[in-house]
This record gives sequence, structure tokens and C-alpha cells, in this order.
Amino acid sequence: MRGALLCRFRRLIRKACLVRKARASTRAMRTGSRIRRGALPGRPRHRPTFVGAGGLALFGFALLAGCGGASVEVPPELPVPLVQPLPLKMGVHLPKELREYVHREKLEQSGEWSIDLGGAQERMFRNLLTGMFEGMEVVPEPGATATDVDAVLVPAIQEVQFSTPDQTRSEYFEVWVRYHFQLFDRDGTLIADWPMTAYGKANAHNYGMNSREPALQAAALAALRDAMAFFTVQFRTVPAVQSWLNAELRSPSS
Repeated sequence: MRGALLCRFRRLIRKACLVRKARASTRAMRTGSRIRRGALPGRPRHRPTFVGAGGLALFGFALLAGCGGASVEVPPELPVPLVQPLPLKMGVHLPKELREYVHREKLEQSGEWSIDLGGAQERMFRNLLTGMFEGMEVVPEPGATATDVDAVLVPAIQEVQFSTPDQTRSEYFEVWVRYHFQLFDRDGTLIADWPMTAYGKANAHNYGMNSREPALQAAALAALRDAMAFFTVQFRTVPAVQSWLNAELRSPSS
């Protein structure tokens, strides 16, 4: 009786071992076991590396989010900044190159990418200057005699860069926009010029597996909003602008 029980117990142990091996094999197939190619006969073998389900999901997600290219147009969803407006009337001249600016780039193994920033520029600067000054006007050129503005701002986009999740091995699309600004007085004389870089990012994971276009668009929109916020702070700190503001605000005509 005791011997029969012992044999039965051993059979159960063997069966459990077989089940565990089968489960381990299935789990390895599901999680994608990876063995180094150098583990050949006659060479020291390496233990297999198992990539967890979370790691595979992140890798696959980044691959899908970063490949195939995308073409996006930034929507003009840009609010008026809530700041104390200066008692001046600011003009803004928007060159054609700015209003039609499209960044195009071909990435290796990722196809063609394009970001249309130009369509949002007029709304961006109208809202920006409406919040910052008591008056604003779009003018045809600096020094135009038909306008009664105190100064004219001329913005330009110098450079745009972006990165995809596939490039950075992250979940984020990132966009950098480098602006260059010129400020002219009533007569068209240059007062100041300065650069400014804006940054925006968007988590592709928030937009599903087909996230290239909506996430890239969201990152570009975030960059323009960052540009508006940064400009409201930076404008008064540019030394030449500070001098002009001090003179204008002391002037009886202002």
C-alpha cells in the first residue's frame, strides 16, 4: 500500500513538472524570448533574455507611432493671454513666408513628415497682441504711413525640429519652433530683434495605436501655445524693448 502511494506521488510530481515546462515554453513564446546569436556550439552559451509583455507593448507602440510618416495642420486653437495689457497700440506685420510656413522632413525608415504651422500664425499673433496691448492692428509693412500704431512687430520662423517616439524610444512626440522677432518704431526704424525657442510635446499613448497625426498635431499646437506664453514674459525683458517701453510710457502722447 505504501509503495503504491509512493509511485502515485512520483507520477503526480512528474506530471506537475511537465505542466510547468509546457507553461514556461508557452510563456516564452508569448513574451518573445530572445537568445543571442553568439550562442553556437563551441561558444559559451548565454541565458535567454525574456522581454516582458509591457516592454513589447512599449516597443511595438513606439514603432507604430513613429513609422509611416504624417502630415498635419496645426489648428488655430490659441487663447488670448490673460495679462495686464500695456497702454499702447501694437502693429504686427505677418510676412507671406510666415503665413505659409510648412516644415517638411524625410526620416530614414519613417517616410515623409510635414507640419503646417503657417495657417495658425495670424490667429496666434492677433490673440497674443490683443491680450498684451490695449490696441493691435495687422499692418502691410513696418513704417506704413496709414497706420497709427506705436510700433510694429515682425515675427518669423527660423527653424522647426521634431522627434518621434521611435527616435527617442519614448511615448512622446516633441516639437521645437525657433522664432525671430523684429520690433520697428512708427517710422520703420529697427528698435530691437531677438530669438525665441518654443517647445511642445504630446504623449502618443493618449491617442491610441494610430497616433502619429493627432499626437504630432497636439505637440505642435503645444509649441505654439508655449511660444505665446513665453513671449508675454520675454518681451519686457529684452533690453532694447525695455528702453523703448520706458520712453513710450513716459511720453505724454502715450
